Amino acid sequence: MKIAIRQAVAVPPARAVAAYGTPAFYVGRPGRDDIAMVEVVRHHDLGERVLIEVRFAFTGSLSPAVRAVIDPAKMSWVTRTEVRPAEARTSWVVLPDHYPDRLSASGSYRFEEGDDGPDSTIVHVEGDLRVRAPIVGRSVERVIVTDLRQYIRDELAGIPDLAQ
Repeated sequence: MKIAIRQAVAVPPARAVAAYGTPAFYVGRPGRDDIAMVEVVRHHDLGERVLIEVRFAFTGSLSPAVRAVIDPAKMSWVTRTEVRPAEARTSWVVLPDHYPDRLSASGSYRFEEGDDGPDSTIVHVEGDLRVRAPIVGRSVERVIVTDLRQYIRDELAGIPDLAQ
């Protein structure tokens, strides 16, 4: 299932892209919708690129049909993000803690100057998520993508609150 989001943020593009490589952007973040940030697993600032891995968990409820094939307590994953500040983009991949044969997701964020000039950013998020589970796979994808879209929108809206 495709993920596509375009959202304006009231900060310059360099600040917006830098947020994604900063542990402070993730640490202490309240749970939003059905997704909770658990911990920053790894952070390496290599100058021209930043690698950050953050563990998340699904905290929502699932239908009985989905629970029959997926244990909600095992719905956690690490998102590995590579931030390229000079290119104003990131790429990410989801690494499931459990069920790696059933879930795959990856994508990118692009940051460009917004319509309001250099102090604004348009963020383009694109990705793809696949759940391989008999009968309920598409249903699980819809739930995850719906929650993920809202989570990303909330995440982007929080960028201006990050201390400079």
